[in-house]
Amino acid sequence: MRATTERKALVFLKCEEDGSSYYRLYQYLADKPCRMVNMTPRWLYRLFYGRRYGKAMKLALKLFMGGITFGTTLSAMALDALVWKSEVVILNRRFFPRACPPLLAGILRRYLRGKKFYWDFDDNIALDGELSRAEKAVLEEAARKITVTGDYLRETVSETAREKVELLPTTDLAFRREETESLLASKGSDGAALKLLWLGTRDNLKYLEALIPALEQAAETIVRDTGKRPELQVVSNAPLTEETKQLKLRNVPWSRERGIAALREAEIGLMPLAESAYTLGKGGFKAIQYMSAGVVPILSPVGYNKTVIEDGVSGCFAADSGAFAARIAELAANPARLQTMARAARERFDSCFSPEEIQAFWNRAIGESE
Repeated sequence: MRATTERKALVFLKCEEDGSSYYRLYQYLADKPCRMVNMTPRWLYRLFYGRRYGKAMKLALKLFMGGITFGTTLSAMALDALVWKSEVVILNRRFFPRACPPLLAGILRRYLRGKKFYWDFDDNIALDGELSRAEKAVLEEAARKITVTGDYLRETVSETAREKVELLPTTDLAFRREETESLLASKGSDGAALKLLWLGTRDNLKYLEALIPALEQAAETIVRDTGKRPELQVVSNAPLTEETKQLKLRNVPWSRERGIAALREAEIGLMPLAESAYTLGKGGFKAIQYMSAGVVPILSPVGYNKTVIEDGVSGCFAADSGAFAARIAELAANPARLQTMARAARERFDSCFSPEEIQAFWNRAIGESE
């Protein structure tokens, strides 16, 4: 738990190292008069998400993590009720993972009574079972505002609570004050490598794995036609284990600092997805993050992704693996176009996904003047 001198608000995070917790809330509130609670402690988050496990070990760790999360969350609620007495409570995703029996639902309802409560989520957490129906009902009733990424997630909220929904994209503060020209200096350069990037968590590696055969074919074409060798940097909490020949693969263990360094280097960022009820709820953050650094996104036209770029201007849509390969080869053969699109990507980020309005929203939520 982390605190500042004044404690106007209590912020419940899954964990500050979790992408949703960090980019949706932590980066805006860390230096504000808020008390931060990691419902899943950092050491346990790193243990569970740090590498892949067999089914039995993964299940055991998941149960252990669930128990610790329940205990940490209830302890923080008790301390707040008895000692901290916060007026504002902000929640990332859910309090209790997957289960909220009647006793817990009653405790939660009583705890939130009289609080200025804000509930934020960026995935379809009800669909995959992360959020129970019982807890969802309590959160919808208690919330002053419910913040989500787009209209698809708005529709997952019950009709009676939809008037509380505020649409806030997921974005990144890392390059907010950096000059565009410095970010674009290496994009579309005459170097010997074409620098590709995939930045994400192990749960989404399956989409990149399905793309590797097509990327390998594209690499052969690019080497033959341009003399450049594509390099794919994978920054994740688990490695990509696919074999490649012409495509140079580099796995980088995820950290925020390594991710920022990779974004500075990259020219093209990849965001493949397969359409499903779950991915339709995703908020396009990977592509938005690429754009923040002047990296040209190539992404599947799935759900919210369709609104993130202007196709052929600030990025490219690719409906299948062959289209991903073709778009990469086209940009490799035309560095000037890559440079133009990199600039357009950064400009679109500034105009459509700037964090300033989001920061102002959270400032108002905790009672700070803008």
